[in-house]
Amino acid sequence: MERVALVTGAGVRIGRAIALELAAAGCEVAVHHRRSAAAAHDVCERARALGVRAKAVSADLASAASISAMFDEIRRLFGRLDILVNSAAVFRRTPVATLTEDDFDFHMSTNLKGPYLCSLEAARMMREAGGGCIVNITDVAAERPFASHVPYCVSKAGLVMLTRSLAKALAPAIRVNAVAPGTVLFRDDETQEQRDRVVRRIPLGRIGTPEDIARAVRFL
Repeated sequence: MERVALVTGAGVRIGRAIALELAAAGCEVAVHHRRSAAAAHDVCERARALGVRAKAVSADLASAASISAMFDEIRRLFGRLDILVNSAAVFRRTPVATLTEDDFDFHMSTNLKGPYLCSLEAARMMREAGGGCIVNITDVAAERPFASHVPYCVSKAGLVMLTRSLAKALAPAIRVNAVAPGTVLFRDDETQEQRDRVVRRIPLGRIGTPEDIARAVRFL
């Protein structure tokens, strides 16, 4: 039986690359999205062209009820789950002078509570399958914070500790790891001068690509 993988935020950017990399490795894929339905269905079509089953599933990762319904759907569609990749995340600039409670909740709900709840749901299904693997996409910002992104950095630091804690709590049947990228894909609002400044600080002379991260996830 083929292994089944759920990738959150799989319609776009890094999540998309991860879903397609796992499909290329022979995994059946549940392609999660919140609002990017068309993009998620495109990923499914590309995965099916690689010879595997793929289905789009939708959930608001800030909602426990929505996450639970998504896992019920995965059970109905695939019957099992072997791999969870918590890739979905939100990221917005939050200067400290204007920080609000909403800024904190916005980042923590999707970036930390979502992976927490998804991991608990996934672990239940993985135990039924005899084991599994969870990979969290964290960030270099968990260790090297950005001054204008305090809530984001805190959420990713929390995700690192969630990874370490669950790795112990779920061992040995379920392995829990993380991939912590540096710069991968520039934001649309960054100028060429800002992009050049970032690249100059990288010894390799380039930023990362979604495919770089996807290959690391596949290895784990």
